[in-house]
Amino acid sequence: MNGWLEDIYRTDRRALYALALSVTRRPALAEDAVHEAVVRLAGKGAPPAGDARAYVFRSVRNAALDQLRAGRRGVAGKTLPPTDGVNGSAAPLFADPGPCPAEQTEQAEQTHRLRRAVQALPEAQREAVVMKVFGGLTFQQIAEASDAPLSTIASRYQRGLSRLKTQLESQHEPTPT
Repeated sequence: MNGWLEDIYRTDRRALYALALSVTRRPALAEDAVHEAVVRLAGKGAPPAGDARAYVFRSVRNAALDQLRAGRRGVAGKTLPPTDGVNGSAAPLFADPGPCPAEQTEQAEQTHRLRRAVQALPEAQREAVVMKVFGGLTFQQIAEASDAPLSTIASRYQRGLSRLKTQLESQHEPTPT
């Protein structure tokens, strides 16, 4: 593997997988997308002009979209139903390293609520949030990876965070008795 690509992969492999998973909503397709993108990029040799990190994220995003299209066709051209990414149909985007059972249970519930809220975001907002939060990309890098204007990315991210906040607050409100 090329040095530049290896450095980015070592640093961002989890974020790349999280991005692919946020697009495909299927762990196997997400893994295939990351693998396919890295293999393709490794064959190119020299790093791309511009921001190499944004380029790798864009390549993984595009590979995930390709995997999603191919995955929906399924075996023998049959269409597979989309998954919701909530009820065990997608790997979690977040780790659950709680040190004791009570904390693990609470953290698992919070992780489940957050995962459900992230998966419920519109695709463009979900991608912006995942690339910013999990990938640590700047808005400029996300704009390059998404082929969208910087102001659009900032708006998508802000709207995504606002929706997440609203969804999580409404899930946490006590029910009237």
